Amino acid sequence: MPGGFGEPCARVGRDLLRAPGTGVPPAGLRWDLSVDTPSGFLLGMATDALRFARGADPALPPERLTVWTAETVQDHLAGYEFFQWPSCPGHTHLLKPVLAAGEARWRCPADGREPGRIGDLGA
Repeated sequence: MPGGFGEPCARVGRDLLRAPGTGVPPAGLRWDLSVDTPSGFLLGMATDALRFARGADPALPPERLTVWTAETVQDHLAGYEFFQWPSCPGHTHLLKPVLAAGEARWRCPADGREPGRIGDLGA
């Protein structure tokens, strides 16, 4: 995987695979990275039926690229029925990926709790 995409994709992927009983990730979901002349790279997720990607800057610092990757995956999964990832513990909304104190973390938008770093959720 070119540029700095490997670690952010691995961290977000670990959190996806640890999602309890949600059917996430959907069957056949895979990372989709392609070269796009105007933006450099397109990073997203795809299945045989649905593809979602955004222009990505591989020069972003790793923690910022991890937050960006988590946001991109959340946007992609919003296109599936009955998917909410990652759910905020004790609430009915999603956790928000944020950069806090130089780390890519998950944050509750209601009370500001941070249940963990992106990549360590549910570990």
